[in-house]
Amino acid sequence: MHYSLVSSPVLGFDLVRLPAGDSAAEVLLRGLDCGPRELDVLAARCDPAARERTREVVRAAVAAAPQLTDVLGQVAGGLAERAFEEDVVGPRLEAGVVRALRAGTVADADALVRLVHHDVLDWTWSRSLDGDGPALRADVAARAADVLADAALSAYLADRLPADVRRALAAPYVQASRDLAPLPDVPDGLGPEQGGVAVVLGTLARLDGTDRACLRAAADTARPSGGEWASAVHDASWAVHLSGRTRTAAAAQLLAVRAFRAGGLDAADGAGGLWNVVSGVVHAEVVADLLSSDARAVLLRPWVAAFGDEPTPAP
Repeated sequence: MHYSLVSSPVLGFDLVRLPAGDSAAEVLLRGLDCGPRELDVLAARCDPAARERTREVVRAAVAAAPQLTDVLGQVAGGLAERAFEEDVVGPRLEAGVVRALRAGTVADADALVRLVHHDVLDWTWSRSLDGDGPALRADVAARAADVLADAALSAYLADRLPADVRRALAAPYVQASRDLAPLPDVPDGLGPEQGGVAVVLGTLARLDGTDRACLRAAADTARPSGGEWASAVHDASWAVHLSGRTRTAAAAQLLAVRAFRAGGLDAADGAGGLWNVVSGVVHAEVVADLLSSDARAVLLRPWVAAFGDEPTPAP
């Protein structure tokens, strides 16, 4: 499977379950925030020789990283073998699936690199006038994309790369970031109708123990994976697409990854269904002015159960 900005909730699902997924989210946010000046700053730090020295180690780490389909297949196989011996349905099956969700990713590191080059920086590509030639871009854009992709890989594969390789991958990005403006706290392009996005992000980042317990209980009760919830997510995703807010929604999801981790939620929470709650609420608020009241109510239900009210910005 490939990552894409259109399916940013899936990308977020992987990132909240990785040890340094919030750092990978920051790199991707930087990429979404890039313009020509930022590309120049990033490209100036690219070191092709240093990149080549890390290639073999990175390739080995990518090949060894488990994907979710493989891990789930192993879990299902093990459960099937024992099904004739003991009852494994219900809580036992659910526990096995959650363990699998913590052990693998939906897509892989190669998909992350492609996301940076072809989705995050899609505007840097151009085609020939007749539209039949290959897509092309300037060398500065390619080098900037390499810096971003390497930094994202450093975080994405944090538990699989030697420390020195991680530092080498991230160093050009870290150096360039000192010359770039701070990243925004909320996505650009949100109007007053989308003020709930900022409320959700701020609330998540400041969760205390009681808040986390309430949110976990609401997620357990709601189990946001059934037909009603899936239909509401589909409606929100369709509204994001039709309104041209794909990049804005992706930025909101990546900011939610950072807030999720800042608020003390972890990989087990992400695997157990809490990310679905958070992601759904964020998506609903990005298109709050377009989504039907019924669909929005479905996506906000766990949030309201946890905090007592919808995420409404202060006047």
